[in-house]
Amino acid sequence: MTGGDRSPPRIAIGTRFRLSALGAARNPHLAKKEGIIVGGSRLNSSLRVLFDGRKSPMSLHRDYIEPIPSEAG
Repeated sequence: MTGGDRSPPRIAIGTRFRLSALGAARNPHLAKKEGIIVGGSRLNSSLRVLFDGRKSPMSLHRDYIEPIPSEAG
């Protein structure tokens, strides 16, 4: 076992997301869009996401997305 395992935090399938500041800077055409996590990617550093209004999912690096907090109340 290695003590330096730095696996990224898990984001559950079905979680709503938006682009992080880094994601918006790297993908300005997607900056204002939101979507849902639909699965993992072949690469551990990416997730399959489906943006609202789109028919096909795409892969995005985990650092490019952030979960949208659910509204309580």
